Amino acid sequence: MIPEKLSERIKELGEDPEKIYSQRSRKAYLGEGEEKVPWFPQASYDGWGYRFDPISVIPVIALDPKKNEKILDMCAAPGTKTIIIAEITDNHAYIVANDISKKRIMRLRENIEKNNISAIITNMSGRVIKENFDKIIIDAPCSGEGIVNKKEKMFSTWSERRIKFLAKKQKKLISNAFRILNGNGILVYSTCTFAPEENEEVVQFLLDKNDNSKLEDIKTKEIKYSFGLTSWKGNEFSKDMKKCIRIYPYQNNTQGFFVAKIRKVKNKNDKEKGIA
Repeated sequence: MIPEKLSERIKELGEDPEKIYSQRSRKAYLGEGEEKVPWFPQASYDGWGYRFDPISVIPVIALDPKKNEKILDMCAAPGTKTIIIAEITDNHAYIVANDISKKRIMRLRENIEKNNISAIITNMSGRVIKENFDKIIIDAPCSGEGIVNKKEKMFSTWSERRIKFLAKKQKKLISNAFRILNGNGILVYSTCTFAPEENEEVVQFLLDKNDNSKLEDIKTKEIKYSFGLTSWKGNEFSKDMKKCIRIYPYQNNTQGFFVAKIRKVKNKNDKEKGIA
């Protein structure tokens, strides 16, 4: 049973909660197969190898990792995005895969080793990492409103109070990530929730605190999505928030997701001129 308040909030977003939570997402495999994942042909629905939710690829596509770049996966467990980054870069990027949970780090290590990924594994809070990086991805701990395959578990822990609690943590994570990001670097922030407090409000918090932060378009192919919100419950956000993407389960038969791409411009003048 969908919590009444959650149902109300989903409707306020202009979505049908029954339509969202009647879905079940398909898993994909990082390997060859006849039925390719449209937005990531390196994976297929009927293949072999590492099994994952194909929507997890979208933040990595937004990150656009390149060989020899120094990349941080700040909340990496169980390792899906680290593995995809390595796949895209032919395992030739300098990757740090971090997670705060000692229990989850064990699964992260197992998946990285099993898939022969070259990555440094660290176990600390993303809020205290000091090393600098060219690109950073934060798939932040969240209220999980988009996890339709485990909706009953999510329903049992869901509350607006928890959303507010998580949003405070997310703001600390994104703040430190931007601080340790190299000039002209890219930060991708993602969650598997629909809550604007954990999505657009977190991104707006970063934009307000940093004159040298700039939202960028996310170039995706073959995936359906909605634009980020420019307002929520009386709070107004940057018009550029439309560059963020919201993915609802019924659009692609996946879990729900939110993704934002932020560049650390070299100085304020470059931002005003639209220079990366």
